[in-house]
Parts: sequence; structure tokens; C-alpha cells
Amino acid sequence: MTISGVSALPNAKPPAARATVALVGTSHPGSAISPAAWQGALHFQDAEELLTSDFAAEAIVLAPVDETQAIEWLHILRRDARLGLKPVLLDRPFGAHAMQLSDGVAADTATAARHASEMAQRAADAGQPTATSEERLLAFLHLRPKHILTPVIEWRDTRICHYPVADTCCAPGEDGFELIDRLRSRGLLENTTLIERIHACHRCGAGQLLFVEHCPQCGGIDIGEQNFLHCYACGHVDTQETFLRHDALLCPHCNARLRHIGVDYDRALETLSCRTCHARFTEPEVKARCLQCRTSMAPDALSQRRFYGLKLTAAGELTARTGQMGDVFKLIDEFSHARPEYFLQTLDWLIDVSRRHPEVQFGVVCLTFANVHELAARLPRQRLVQLFDALAQRLRTLIRTTDLFMRESDSHCWLLLPQTSPAGMEVLLQRIAALGKTLTSDDQRIEIAVSARNSGDIPEAALGARVLMSMLRDPAG
Repeated sequence: MTISGVSALPNAKPPAARATVALVGTSHPGSAISPAAWQGALHFQDAEELLTSDFAAEAIVLAPVDETQAIEWLHILRRDARLGLKPVLLDRPFGAHAMQLSDGVAADTATAARHASEMAQRAADAGQPTATSEERLLAFLHLRPKHILTPVIEWRDTRICHYPVADTCCAPGEDGFELIDRLRSRGLLENTTLIERIHACHRCGAGQLLFVEHCPQCGGIDIGEQNFLHCYACGHVDTQETFLRHDALLCPHCNARLRHIGVDYDRALETLSCRTCHARFTEPEVKARCLQCRTSMAPDALSQRRFYGLKLTAAGELTARTGQMGDVFKLIDEFSHARPEYFLQTLDWLIDVSRRHPEVQFGVVCLTFANVHELAARLPRQRLVQLFDALAQRLRTLIRTTDLFMRESDSHCWLLLPQTSPAGMEVLLQRIAALGKTLTSDDQRIEIAVSARNSGDIPEAALGARVLMSMLRDPAG
């Protein structure tokens, strides 16, 4: 029986007009799908057929032939603007990639409907838009409070590990890691457990590496293991083959007969030789070769990548539910010239220069908006935007054109002040401290905590920009 181009399950009653469960796939050996368990579900042959229909599915169950088809269908559905955030379940367990993109396993219509009902309740108090990739990922996690974004290890992927959910939330040409980094830097995502740690090429970041042994003298790879003998009579060292004559060991240099090891001769430590330059050595030089960009490097030059499970923070939950933090910092970001990488590199350079040339002075300031999330939860969205717009306008008058400003997260901003004396910094800090007090009333005041260092006060323990910024971010730590 066919209804509007959608075929019903065999031996099943016609589905109700408002059926909300879509069953995608056909029955096959190993599938848990049975007609009796799926009364009321509309049946589609594949994911494309569901997307082209006008069926308003509130839950989707996939019955793919194999894991490859399951992953393909999940990617198609998760990237769809209409159905991408709906509960999508599988008829049986598959690998880590498919399970990350799905909402688990369902054996009947009731199970799928229950998932849809639970998700609808969480969606009812969240009216935030889902137009951008950040909004989609936050909404996905908000609707699934127990879901942990977990990296999946796949050797075909350039970076070895990737986050499937983040990949499907990205716009075309966007990178899932960049999306996660943006949300993590804003304090909307936080690490849970360390899942994997890999070494990667320092040039392109790929994780496909080939470790090759090289000759330490000429760099050749044509090396082999050989036994070397050391004649006690004359001190000659050579391969065992050169000592063998007429089934006896004779030194090719002095013709001494070598009968007893430890008395007439011993085995030299060198056990490897290069067939290109004939050098002898004990340990070869090991180099890592990137299979993507073909760069060779020493193993200690490889970059190390850590992949964690990720979940929403309290601020992320608030943003996903209300969207309050989306455009709060719009005016501040308009004059945030420095990207984090550039800010770190410049600060590292200034630290090195000032230590060599004490006459070069600079200051670095950390601004902490201590109550930003409390204000976001209490104030109307428009009022919060007005507060930060006023703060941005006042900050703009204090920052010189040669200063660098960088917003690290919703709570932290940074100022780098080149050629600034301690006295000049003190004046600036007093003006910044007064900003929050002059902007509005006590119950709607942005609390600004300030910590700063002048180049002459940077401790020796602060070996670089990251360590110094960590000290300023948490002065009591």
C-alpha cells in the first residue's frame, strides 16, 4: 500500500494522519525491524526519499544494510536544516562513528516516540535560532544533555581523529576543529576525559606518519645489521665475513688466527652498517616522514595533539537555551584587531626582546567580566547588549592605535601595550577599573576585575606568553 509516494510496512495498518516516526530502510537479515513493532511508522526506502517528502518526522529510525550505509544516511540527515536536530535512531548498534551521530538504538515505534517526546520538551524552552554552525552544535547538545562530543579515530582522516557531530554542523568549507575551538575559547564547551593523544606533522598537522631508520652519516636508508669482530692482536675491526677464511677466523690485517672470543677477539658494539657510505654505527637515526606533505623531521619535532570528550558548560547551556551571548560582544569584536595566534606570537616576541633589552617596556592586561553570565541570565537580551556596547565605546577611547586588543572568551579580554611604562600602565588601570562603576546602576553593573604585569615585573617562571597569560587569568592560582 502506498500513501503519497511513501510505502507502508507489509501487513501493517495504514498509519495515522499525524504519524511522527519515519522508518528508513528495508528489512534484511540481522535487522531488529519487524512489522508488528512498527505499527504507525511511515516507511521510506532511503534517506533521500525522506528528505524529498513533506513528512514532518519527529523521530527517525534507520535500518541500513551495513555500517557504511548507516554513516552515509546519518551524515545526510544531520546536515539537513529541517531534520538535522531530530532524534535519529538505529535498528541495531554500529561502530563509534555511527553511534556518535545517532541517538542510540530503537526496537519499536514506542521507543522512537519516547525519544521524540523527551527532545520536544527540551526544545520547548529554547527558541534560539540555528542558522549558524555554532548555533546548530549548541542546539544539538542542548537537546541531548547527556551527550558527550567524542572524537572518532579513523586512519583515513588526515588528522586521525575527528568529531563527526561538529563536522555535520559546519557550513561547506568550514572545519569542525575550528568550530569547536571557537566555542571552547568562548567558554561554551569544556573538556571531559582525554580520549586520545597522537603525534602529528608540525607542518600540515596530518597524523599519517612513516618512521624510517637512516644512516647517521649520509642519511641513506639502505642499512642492514652485520656482525663486526675486533682483533686483539692488531686492533682491526671489520665484518665477520672478512675474517672467515677456510672455515676459520683469520684477521685480514695481521693474519692472526682467532680461536677464543674474549682472548683473541671480541664482537664490536657496531652492529649496523650503511651500504651506501659503508659507515658503521650502533643506533640509526630515526626520522618521521609525513605521508601527506612528505616532510621529514625528527620524532621530537612532531607536534602533539590531545583529543578530549566535550560537553556544554553552564554558559553554553544558557547560550543554547536563550541565545543571549550571541551578539552581546558584537561592538567589542569590531575593534578586536588581534587574532589569538597573532596576540600570542607578539607577546612572546616582546617578552624575549625586553629580557635582552630592558629599555624596551610593555604591559599586558587581563580584563575579567566576573558577572557576565549572571547578567545574561537575569537581564533582557537587548539590555545586556546595550551594557556591553557602552563598555566597548568607553574601551575604544582608552586604547591607542598601537595597542593590541583580543577577546579570548565571554569572560576574558586582553590588552597588550607596547612601549608603556609602569606609571602609564597605572593610569590606564585606574581608568579601566572605573568603567564598570560609571556605566549603569548597581544592579546592572558589569563587574570588571583587572590583573596586569609590566615587562619589568614578569617573573622568570613565565617562560612564554601562554604561561604569563595563565598567571594573569588566575592570579590566586
